[in-house]
Order: sequence, then C-alpha cells, then structure tokens
Amino acid sequence: MSLCLICTHTTEAARTACARCEHRLRGWLGEIPRQLVLLGASLELGTRPAQGYGGAGRAHAPLPVRGDVLTLLGPAAPGPVRDTTGDQGGPQPVHAVLHAWADQLAEDLGHHLPPITHRAPYGAYLARHLDHVVRSGWVALFHGELADLVRRIRAVTSTEPRRRDSDAPCPACEAWGLGRTDWETYIDCEVCGLLLTVEEYEAHRAAVMPGLARTALGILHAAAVPELAHTALGIPQPAQEAS
Repeated sequence: MSLCLICTHTTEAARTACARCEHRLRGWLGEIPRQLVLLGASLELGTRPAQGYGGAGRAHAPLPVRGDVLTLLGPAAPGPVRDTTGDQGGPQPVHAVLHAWADQLAEDLGHHLPPITHRAPYGAYLARHLDHVVRSGWVALFHGELADLVRRIRAVTSTEPRRRDSDAPCPACEAWGLGRTDWETYIDCEVCGLLLTVEEYEAHRAAVMPGLARTALGILHAAAVPELAHTALGIPQPAQEAS
C-alpha cells in the first residue's frame, strides 16, 4: 500500500493517487469541454448602469467583452512553456493548462503530441491516459491546477455542482456518507472514499433499506407506546418494586 499524494488516503501500491481522486480528475476532464460552450456564451459584456452623478468618466473605451472569460478562452503558446525560474504568475487559459499537462504526459510516455488547435482534445488525451497520470509523481500538481481551473470556470458560468445525499449507509464503513455530485459517474462515500456504480448502489440499497425501515418503524412505535421501548431496543424491563 502507498499514500495518495492528493488526499493522503491509502491506495494501491505503485499508485500516487487513490481511486476517488482519479474519479474526480476524470470528472473534471469531462466537464471542461461542456463548460467551454457556456464560457463562449458568457463572453459578451453585460450592460451596467452609470455609476455616480453623471456616470463614471473613462480615459479609454472599456473592453467589449468580459476580461475574465477572455483570459480563460485565450490562446496559449504553440509549444510547451516551462517556468524554470518560477516567475510566471496570473491565471492561465484553459488551453494553456491542458496543453502543458498533455505535453508532460506525452514526454513521460514517449509520445509525440500532435498539434491540436481545438481545446477539448488535450483533455481527452489526458483522460485516455489517466491510468499513467495516477501513477506519476506530478499528479498532485496536476490535480491542484485542474481544481483551480475548474473553480475559475464555475465562478463565471455559475454551475457549481450540487451533491445529493443517498439514503443507504456506506457498505464499507457503515457511515451515512454516500452521495452523488453532478457530472460525476460514481456514488462516493465522503467518510471512507468508497466508490459505487449506480447499479452497485441500487443493489446495496435494496438489500439493506427494508431492514432499516423495519427497525425505524419499531423504534417509532416503541416511542409511542413506552412499555414497548425496552423490547424494541433489546433492553431488559426494569424490575417491579414490591408494594
């Protein structure tokens, strides 16, 4: 066993990221192409009322589009740019982030990364070889940059995913931590990190929920009839005091 470099949970030997973190990376890589469509629709600058008496004066005309969206959709260098001196700052465009990590992956695998003009295929290339990414020494850095990129995108498109809690307890740790987040494939446990497919969860739910429902009904009934409470909870009846 080894430790996940992202969340420090234990994972399989030779892996540097656990299954849950791999699942999250795959979800982000699948989400970004869909978000690019929304970013394109968010590019036009909305009209704003003039500020103050008589409006706010400007020394130059404002940009006709949103600067934050333009940064995300902006072009990147045609080849890899390596920040060897650590002096590069500021938010990176989507294309630049995906291109840089795709180039790193191609270097690891000994592939020749072809020039791709469309942004999404870089994410598809990373997703296709994610089994190597989660065994690399740079997976935590990749996770951090991708998380920041997705956060910036969602702030523009107002599409923060919702998490829906599941009814049944986790089959591994028995905690009530199962749930599913929008755009993610698996139902996961926030306590132990277990991943379940929808089919696996439905089979588990069908097996455990009837028994849990009967127990809950028994407790409710016992609460309504106090003398049955000890029986429902398996507690011996108190001894009757001699008169």
